[in-house]
Amino acid sequence: MAYQVHRITAVEQLKACDVFQIDQYQWTEGNKPKAYGQMALLADYGLVISMSAVERDPLRTYTVDDDPVYRDSALEAFLNFAPNQSVQRYLNFEMNANGALLSQFGTSTSRKSLSSLTAIKASCEAMIEPDSWEVLLKIPMELICSMYEIKPLQQGDSFTCNFYKICEASGLEHFASHAPINSDIPNFHLPEFFTQAIIVD
Repeated sequence: MAYQVHRITAVEQLKACDVFQIDQYQWTEGNKPKAYGQMALLADYGLVISMSAVERDPLRTYTVDDDPVYRDSALEAFLNFAPNQSVQRYLNFEMNANGALLSQFGTSTSRKSLSSLTAIKASCEAMIEPDSWEVLLKIPMELICSMYEIKPLQQGDSFTCNFYKICEASGLEHFASHAPINSDIPNFHLPEFFTQAIIVD
């Protein structure tokens, strides 16, 4: 079933939106932290995504945008706004508990940093609690439209996406996705396994 993306007028309303679980743990034998998120279309801005992990003292080494935050404990959102094209290009946003944001655009085998392609930026805010942490990812509609050469998203439009919880550090290693991935080795860069999201109002 497609994730229903509601339109909101304030970021605070995101907490009332449908929850997606990041609970498809593959290639993971040890720690499996609970992770989940919510997504909405913020009026006069773009797409906003909140993601949380129930994880005490997450590994957070990197502090600068476009650092390899996937080596830390990270939450990730991959989105494809033109899933019917023959070449599957997607935006990938990877975030740690410091709020460092790795942003790229491209295919499963070739991606470039968004900062090398456009001056329009997504933003990330992070918050750490005693037993959990969360990030708020804000993606301007202008960025989506620029990368895909499409008009602003509206009711009835759909796109594909997947969300991940990852840590590649030795002893803490784990890999989880929202939609299951059919691969023998850890690989989140497989857009053929993204799930559908639809803007419903």
